[in-house]
Amino acid sequence: MVAVISAPPRRPNRRGEGARLREEIVHAATGLAEENSDLSGITLRAVARRAGITAPSIYAHFGNLDDVIDAVIASTFEDLARSLEHDLHGHTDPIARLRALCHGYVTFGSGNPRLYRLLFGPDRPQSTPLTTKSIGSMPGAKAFAMLVGSIQACVGAGQSSSTDPQRDAIALWAALHGYVGLLASTPDFPWPPHDGVVDQCVDRLAYLIP
Repeated sequence: MVAVISAPPRRPNRRGEGARLREEIVHAATGLAEENSDLSGITLRAVARRAGITAPSIYAHFGNLDDVIDAVIASTFEDLARSLEHDLHGHTDPIARLRALCHGYVTFGSGNPRLYRLLFGPDRPQSTPLTTKSIGSMPGAKAFAMLVGSIQACVGAGQSSSTDPQRDAIALWAALHGYVGLLASTPDFPWPPHDGVVDQCVDRLAYLIP
């Protein structure tokens, strides 16, 4: 039998430290998401044990487990946006920035497969009927806006013939998302070098001008 080691008791927050406890809960749930292949291993009890608190303490910040998962998703999208911003450092040419952005997206997705699945996969239960949202209200809006802006920059520099950067960004994102999914599901496929695949998607779907 494998012994389960619980986190040490957590020092109670002083006045005004509630926000830190919320962050620790999200951090604990994120760790569980990284370790489990689906959401079955993520429970309020498991999150509390990882965070070193009692399960009822979670209710001061989240109404239920779905709210915790939603917070993990929002936090992971923020991490994605920060990672993409880092990938853009040092690139000034619009095409180079667009390619760096897309390579960074694939790297993030393939490097964090379980969190990526949580962002876009079918695992998360829907507590309310699905409704159409505006792009700006989606959890990953910041990262997507970076993609649209990068294509617009190529158009402005005369390096892309796109007439609808947002539509073409959707097509490019769909291609990159599919590629990340295939890398995860068929790792034994004789894939060509990743840089070439991503660049080909970028060149064609962003209508880059040679």
